Amino acid sequence: MRKSLSIFGAALALAIAVGTQPGHAADALTFVSYGGSFQDAQEKAFVKPFAEANNVQLTTDSGPTVAKIKAMVEAKNVQWDVVEVTEADYLNLVRLGLLEKIDYSQFDAATIKAIEPQFRPDYGVAAVMYSYGIGYRTDLGRSDHPISYAELWDTKKFPGPRALPTGTFANPPWEAALLADGVAPDKLYPIDFERATKSLDRIKPNVTVWFDNTAPGVQALVSGDVDYGLMPNGRVLQSKSEGAPVDFEYGQALLYVDYFVVPKGAPHKEAAMKLLAYASQAKPSAEFMKQIQYSMPNTDALQYLDPEYAKSLPSAPENLHRQIPTTGEFYGEDSGNGQTWQQISIDVWNKWYGQ
Repeated sequence: MRKSLSIFGAALALAIAVGTQPGHAADALTFVSYGGSFQDAQEKAFVKPFAEANNVQLTTDSGPTVAKIKAMVEAKNVQWDVVEVTEADYLNLVRLGLLEKIDYSQFDAATIKAIEPQFRPDYGVAAVMYSYGIGYRTDLGRSDHPISYAELWDTKKFPGPRALPTGTFANPPWEAALLADGVAPDKLYPIDFERATKSLDRIKPNVTVWFDNTAPGVQALVSGDVDYGLMPNGRVLQSKSEGAPVDFEYGQALLYVDYFVVPKGAPHKEAAMKLLAYASQAKPSAEFMKQIQYSMPNTDALQYLDPEYAKSLPSAPENLHRQIPTTGEFYGEDSGNGQTWQQISIDVWNKWYGQ
């Protein structure tokens, strides 16, 4: 659902009162992410504060895809300014020449120093580090829970309905399916789609919720419609903090990095670059992490967090070593037949799911 909100400072309120003059309208900006409590946290932590401080008229949207950005750029009708995308989508957008180069001259020296070079490439800046792992109910009358995907797939040991992401989702189920089938973490890529779909065949009868947006999956867990699922750490742990009988397992969790990008021809490019510079600073990054338990790349942000709370984040040392890094590089590569592996992934999913 698209939502718009205008944020006006005192100067703009005065301008409205006396009649806005040409050339004196507020700057504008459209921010796009993945919706739900995740995007709410981003907007509260740094998007709205930036807009308010800079007299920017803000519009927000959700559901970013390469196809949408490509269509806008090719039609020369770009409506988005700052967009969060997965690593795979980022690499595809770079390959297709659909992004503006990030203006790192807008970033202060302290921010640049606190963000590792791999998290600030030419056409994007890392937006968030998050984990997809096993979310589970804690009110099932048992003291144990699945600690691996093999156990998540074991419906005899752990009976009950499951929720899994679809193959068209930004974080598809292939890696978990292969790990459940015994593939070693360092042998996940290139994805063996045949083996992955056979693994999914085994769990499919117990999957009552397939989601292509995180919110419905987590909601199914919170409501008790499912007992277990492959879900993001932040939204599950946020629900736990709000009193829901749910928790998250970091063992074998899949570690992802998303990027903020600016589509080529963005109508408010200058404001977009300034927002990225602001959001990447330590204090706004910490404000985001306080609201939802994902990590941002600025290492200085940790000093503004309660040490105990910091231990719940994906980047906490005790959690980091238990996780499996994913790579969007595979999905962004050409498969050799004119399609990227991401496109192949979607085709494989549609064929399998439609059977």
